[in-house]
Amino acid sequence: MKQKLLAAAIASACASPAFAQAPAPQVPEGLQFYGRVNVSAERIDTDGSNDPAVRNQSNYEFVDNSSRIGVRYKKSLTPALNAIFQIESRTKLDDAAGSFFSSRDSYAGLQGDSWGTLRIGRTIGPVYYATYDYISMHNHDTGTSSDALLAPTVVGNQGFMNNTLWYTSPKFGGVTIDFAFSLLGEERVNPDMEQPRHIGLVASYDAGPLHAAVSYANTKNDDDLDPGAGTAASNATAFTIGAAYDFKFMVLGALWENAERDVLGGSVDSDYFRIAAMFPFGQHELHLNYGWVDAVGSSGAKQWTLGYNFNITKQTKVYAFYTTVENESNGNFVMGGSTSTIGAATGAEYSSIAVGIRHNF
Repeated sequence: MKQKLLAAAIASACASPAFAQAPAPQVPEGLQFYGRVNVSAERIDTDGSNDPAVRNQSNYEFVDNSSRIGVRYKKSLTPALNAIFQIESRTKLDDAAGSFFSSRDSYAGLQGDSWGTLRIGRTIGPVYYATYDYISMHNHDTGTSSDALLAPTVVGNQGFMNNTLWYTSPKFGGVTIDFAFSLLGEERVNPDMEQPRHIGLVASYDAGPLHAAVSYANTKNDDDLDPGAGTAASNATAFTIGAAYDFKFMVLGALWENAERDVLGGSVDSDYFRIAAMFPFGQHELHLNYGWVDAVGSSGAKQWTLGYNFNITKQTKVYAFYTTVENESNGNFVMGGSTSTIGAATGAEYSSIAVGIRHNF
């Protein structure tokens, strides 16, 4: 009898407000939490370098392919005006490096129905998104198979650029205009030069299965474009045409880039071509991706990737690929993603065979 009374007392106490479960916090309407986790196991080979220290190396690595986490928000201020923000951070699954701060696309802005979208913050820029990123279908242009050949001025020679003003127009008959202006840093290379800056301009056309874009990028007074030039002013430009078309049985993408940059005592011109194809069938995808740079003085390179993706769900896939970057004798293009290829000398050849898993949420 005492045991029954004790059980009843405990049940009554647990049902009281003092022991009631706290209500779940309410997520504000318009707030979205998102991210991507993407990691691969790879064998990476380096060969043919002019530097004996990195010649004929083979390494087994776990490579994080630009995993990220972010939050974005959109709130209606008036029927025709929205406030927006995004905070996106790089996170790494292969080691403790990375940052939980706004290391990727992060901005605040306004979005209007009739006049477009204005953002201020940090971004890799519209030139990259409308052309290079758009046709790189097999692994979101990340890791060792990412585009190693694009001109650095496309992203201000910095990757994600700070201090950026980015405007996107409304669509006019399928055409959208993007303009970005970035202050690359407050410090000048020398006091007589203007502040380093980047300009990106893109015209995109989207109609059904077709996406096409024309872009112009210009980076000025950034000493990283040519460290050998010392205090001399630097200038780099890139003009790009890119397109992708969905034939249902195949998605085909291609781009052409003409780039010019200052070097000590003159300038260097190069032409860069890339073609990419995806063949979807059921839950499967086959990917082919080939690019080459034609530059003076045997300083070009070629890159190609053969990949396979199996889509377990719309969010999760497993994949495998083989990728290689082959420099000419004076070429110094470096395969992305790997820690073992950093600092390799001219003339190197890189390759990787990889298996991985990617999940978007």
